[in-house]
Amino acid sequence: MLKFLSSLKLAVILIAGIAVMSVLATIFPDANAFSSWSFRLLVIAFFVNLGLCTVQLLPKFWKQIHRTAADVPEAADYKLYDVDEAAVTAWLQENHYKISRQEQNGTVKIMAQKGKAGLSAPHLLHISLLIILIGALFSTFNTEGYSMGQVGQNRPFPDELQSVYGTDSTVEILDFQTLYDDQNAVDNWVTRFNLYIHGELVAQNVETKVNEPYRHGNLMIYQNSYDSRYLLEAQGLEDESDNTTYGIPENQAAMIGGQTVVTATIEGKPYVQISDHVNAPRGQFVEPGDVLILTDTGATLTYLDTAEYSILELKIRRGTYIVFAGFLLASIASLLFLSGRYRELWIVTGAGQTQSRIRCYSKSSMVVEEVEEELAEQWPHQREEL
Repeated sequence: MLKFLSSLKLAVILIAGIAVMSVLATIFPDANAFSSWSFRLLVIAFFVNLGLCTVQLLPKFWKQIHRTAADVPEAADYKLYDVDEAAVTAWLQENHYKISRQEQNGTVKIMAQKGKAGLSAPHLLHISLLIILIGALFSTFNTEGYSMGQVGQNRPFPDELQSVYGTDSTVEILDFQTLYDDQNAVDNWVTRFNLYIHGELVAQNVETKVNEPYRHGNLMIYQNSYDSRYLLEAQGLEDESDNTTYGIPENQAAMIGGQTVVTATIEGKPYVQISDHVNAPRGQFVEPGDVLILTDTGATLTYLDTAEYSILELKIRRGTYIVFAGFLLASIASLLFLSGRYRELWIVTGAGQTQSRIRCYSKSSMVVEEVEEELAEQWPHQREEL
């Protein structure tokens, strides 16, 4: 069972499952696949698989980096070189090998190692992936909610986040702007705000834009969108309760005194249209203070102003820093891969002898060939040991 849990076959199956879930989450974002227990169980299973594999490899790695001359065997697939111990040692030192020496009964054993940092790279990469998986699992428990307000308002955090930050955490909206490009098309929405956590000011006059969220610890504040409410004051209607101020959302119809009123912004200017469903709709561009006739009885609508509301998305990203730490460790592991591949030289010789038996060990056959070529260049007279 343990062998299967740490097998490469299971790893491939789990990676494929995570990839399929990720594709589905992209195609069907409303399904919240990343927050499902199916995805979480896949991540947990992959963590167990990779963790067991890493644990099984660590003892061998630990033993390998702590090898000494005592671990050099008397018999192995050595090659015989016409070189004494002093010349071999000098060459090893010149090429920055770490040397361990043991002399016993006239026999000298030398363990020379180089590229230990590269030997640790795959293990560090495994550990970095484990950290990333932990961060990914925490990220599936992200919490998000929306807050809507206009300039000058101090809006409380969404209910979804109040269990973490309390009811006295707020966003004070200082300014909201819709930015336009040279073609007068919307380029971005920008909100400047003060941030209060537990009633204490923690960020002053900061801003968030579309695709440029503001970060405070695990809290992310996104510019989600905006909403406009056109403020119209009705007067002269028969029902006194209808004589009030209406906030009508953009491009949405509202019934006032039996008339359908629609508001919108056209080429940057507010436009109000009134329809009685009998005659052709009446509409005009308006400025604050303009009066429109609402009904034949003389009732009127006065355009007061357009109130723009910024819609912010607040999200707790619990696993963000854990994932960043994992990627940082993975970057370090990648650099260690570039630092050089690990190789060992096993050397057996004797005091006063002019010949040495040398064997190169590395997981890479290319590295073995390179080292043997270097040895051949130094001491060309060699023969395979019988």
